[in-house]
This record gives sequence, C-alpha cells and structure tokens, in this order.
Amino acid sequence: MISPPSTPPNETPRTSSGATEPKVVKSTPIARSGQSPAARTIKAIVRPILKALYYSIQWIRRHGVVSIIAFVLLIASIFATSYYSTGALPFHIGQDQFNFNIHGTDGGGLSVKNWLYSLRDGDLPTLTLLSKDMNPQPSQQTLQGYISQFSQSQSHLQWTSITVLNAYEEPDTSIDSFVKVDLTASGPGGTTKGYLIVHFVTVSANGQELLIEATPITFRAPLQ
Repeated sequence: MISPPSTPPNETPRTSSGATEPKVVKSTPIARSGQSPAARTIKAIVRPILKALYYSIQWIRRHGVVSIIAFVLLIASIFATSYYSTGALPFHIGQDQFNFNIHGTDGGGLSVKNWLYSLRDGDLPTLTLLSKDMNPQPSQQTLQGYISQFSQSQSHLQWTSITVLNAYEEPDTSIDSFVKVDLTASGPGGTTKGYLIVHFVTVSANGQELLIEATPITFRAPLQ
C-alpha cells in the first residue's frame, strides 16, 4: 500500500542570494503623556500665551525706552482714573480713612477726627466747641468724664491706633460712623490691651458737616 504524501515543512523564504530573511517583530508604540487628548488641549491653550509672552519680552528688549514710557503712561492712567472716580488713589495710597466720601464730601469725617484727637489729648475747650451742635449738648462734666477715662494725659492709657470701622448714610441723610481706638496700659504685671468704640452721627446743613452725636459705646479688653 502506498501511503499519502506528507505535508512538506514550512520553509523560510530565502532571498535571491540565498540568505534567510530576518523576521520583523512589530512592537506596540508606547503612548507618551503629551499625546493624550487632555495634554493636547492644555498645549493648545498654553502655547499661544507663552508665545505672546516670549514675543512681548523680545519686543521690550529691543524697544526699552518706548516700553518704559508706555508703562509709566499706563500707571498714570490707572492712578488718574481711580482718583477722579473714587476720590482716592489705588492701593489706599495717601487715603485718609476719615474721608467718608459721601456725595463727594468727607461726610463729617474731619469733625470726627478732630473730636477724637481732642479726646486723646485731653483738650476740654476744643472738645466743647466740637460738641456745640449736639442735641442735647453734653455738659462740661460729661466731657471731662470722657477725658478722665479715655485721654492719654489723664487716664494713663496709650492710644496705639485709630481705625474707622464703618461709615454709611442713613435714609434721613445723616451719616453714622463707628471708630475703634486700640489702647494699652502698662502696670506692674505687664501691658494690658483694650479698645474703645465710639459712635458718631454727622449731618450736612448749609454746606457744612455738623457733628450731632459722639457716644462711647464699648470699652473693654479683647477676647482671648
């Protein structure tokens, strides 16, 4: 019996010169982080900004004098716009906290400031004059009591800072303001801190800002 022919083995193809062709092994490319969709989106956003910064820096380096002049004009315009729109310079430069800036006026802030400084210095005559428009007008005894309790000259307290907490206009056009005075007192046991809050009311009458109320409302040590 004749057996069927067996299948011939696979032969490695040979080149025309008779050498065996090398097998080509395909490798899976490794995806880099910069090729992800999120990375490409970020690049598309950031790249124009970086280019703009780069070319801006190059332009500034080539045109130094022009850049300085443009920068100065820009800063000057910012200051001018802030001053004419708000009456104050930006970043609180040169700003007086007692200018309450109510309808283009200080809102009686100057009278508030003078009253506080007279109290600090223990100046009873000036304090009396500044209180003349109050109703009822405080007596000399009341004002002297304020001086004895809160002034630097008689109470042995030191005024370390004065801060306007708030100032706003009421519907009747009067202006309420609250001012905090930080105080310290030295003794055998060390330094004691406290603060005083005074409530003021001012009104505008005949082109003048009148102080019609000044009342100490809080005097105590800060909470620990």
